[in-house]
Amino acid sequence: MRVQLASEAPVALGTMKSTGPLSLIPPKRILIAEDDLVSAHYLRLALTVDGHAVDSVADGRQALEAFGSKPYDLVITDFRLPGLDGLEVAEAIKQLSPSTPILLITAYPQSVQSPIGEVSNVDALLNKPVSVAKLQETLNRVFLADISDTGTVKPSV
Repeated sequence: MRVQLASEAPVALGTMKSTGPLSLIPPKRILIAEDDLVSAHYLRLALTVDGHAVDSVADGRQALEAFGSKPYDLVITDFRLPGLDGLEVAEAIKQLSPSTPILLITAYPQSVQSPIGEVSNVDALLNKPVSVAKLQETLNRVFLADISDTGTVKPSV
């Protein structure tokens, strides 16, 4: 089976390999809140290839229920979700767990008006379509403060 997202080459499911520095990050428990099934599957695949445990839900209310049921190291949420939108999800999660990083993904970057990291409670913004390379780069920025010349990873949190 092949999946092709806009602006990206086809990817054979089950053949994605980690080629970037994401493998330096220890496995994380990640929650994805995305109502587009293809996008959710693509994100899940990209993350599980590198050993992360991933749960996904299709709306904002389900995201809060899932977050309340078990601990997550990271939440990736779409901006436009049924129930609660991504900014509402981010605000509620930051109230429960201020240190949990939130990545907001959107096809409408002009709609996100508040500065990232301030009012919105979002640690990073990714525009759709999300490439594996950009996802890896963003996760590295969120979880790694510094990689020294010796290859030693210094966590930011």
